[in-house]
Amino acid sequence: MAAGRVKSSAPLAYHSVWIITFILLVIGLCMMLSVSLATTIARPGADSLLYLKQQGMTAALGIVLLLIISRLDYRTWGRISLVALGAIILSLLLIHLPGLGRSAHGSARWIPLGPYDFQPSEFAKLAVVVVGAYALSSKRARSGDFKGLMLPFGVLGLGVSGLVLVAPDLGTALILAGLVLALLFLAGMKASSWAALTGGAGTLALILTVTQSYRMSRLMAFLHPFADPQGKGFQIVQSLLALGSGGLVGKGPGASVGQFGYLPNAHTDMILAILGEEFGLLGVGCVVLLFILFVLSISGLARRCADPLGTYLIAGCGLLVTLQAAINIGGVTAALPLTGVPLPFISFGSNDLLVMLAAVGIILSVARRAPATLRMPPAKDVDNVRFIDRPLARGDRRRPRDDR
Repeated sequence: MAAGRVKSSAPLAYHSVWIITFILLVIGLCMMLSVSLATTIARPGADSLLYLKQQGMTAALGIVLLLIISRLDYRTWGRISLVALGAIILSLLLIHLPGLGRSAHGSARWIPLGPYDFQPSEFAKLAVVVVGAYALSSKRARSGDFKGLMLPFGVLGLGVSGLVLVAPDLGTALILAGLVLALLFLAGMKASSWAALTGGAGTLALILTVTQSYRMSRLMAFLHPFADPQGKGFQIVQSLLALGSGGLVGKGPGASVGQFGYLPNAHTDMILAILGEEFGLLGVGCVVLLFILFVLSISGLARRCADPLGTYLIAGCGLLVTLQAAINIGGVTAALPLTGVPLPFISFGSNDLLVMLAAVGIILSVARRAPATLRMPPAKDVDNVRFIDRPLARGDRRRPRDDR
């Protein structure tokens, strides 16, 4: 009996992935229209559709990229992904060269390429997932041995996370480290080894936080935001005020006050607070529900995939989207410290949007081509054929009766 492909085995999960992605994209473009109009009012003479135009062009390019990737054979990307990761590692080193990299808020993150600013750390997330999927699906890694799992993927992935941390970009570094640890866990690393590795990474993150004043101020702002509402806690306080003023159904489209210069980074990291002010708890709840449904769809596809490489690609790309969404939502709602990561598909940002759409393209590519696990029909307990479905017990030499 043929098992078929993952797409045909789990059609609801497959179609849910791209439908949810499209809905989140539309929500993001609507929010870009709102913040664009606010920019015009705050800065007379500015383009009234600035953010919408830029995000719309990126979304169009990203959809084309998604469609192309979804039609490529995912099994041919091994060497390409390794070369791409090498180029990204080189780029992470080059951003520190004077005159080449561009910095903002004390962090070197971009390499200007004409009108486009290339951000290597964003593409590093996707490259680590793809390289990790190929490494962990190898015979050496499938043994579950600690050395086989850590060499080369574990060391390489955590090394890339360290390069991003030096930028410094703690939020993206945490996402990278989280992806590496999650993939190692899925690969079957022993619980004790995984716990020790995770504990060491968490301890290092804590040390780096308490030894840097600006990171420590973010942590204190998270713990006591209203202790300094006009200083360290300003962004979190304004985010909570925006969410709270939205109430149940919000003030209505374009009616947000926070986007008029009150909430820093309103169009990027804090777009969910603006959405909550305009569409209330129901609007935020719908976005959270869409990401939950996305997780369930990804889980369904990964469980139905019979190819280990395909399973790791689906799980890794799904984790990339949902882990970043969880960190952003947690930061905006003061459930987690602010780390400055965008909300997938909704926040303004060309690099992040392209990476997220490419990740969805990989998920669809695997689902279209990977074999699905075989579902055996339940055995029928019929007296005159029961001996066919089980071996004869020791000493049971009876033969089926001849009824002729």
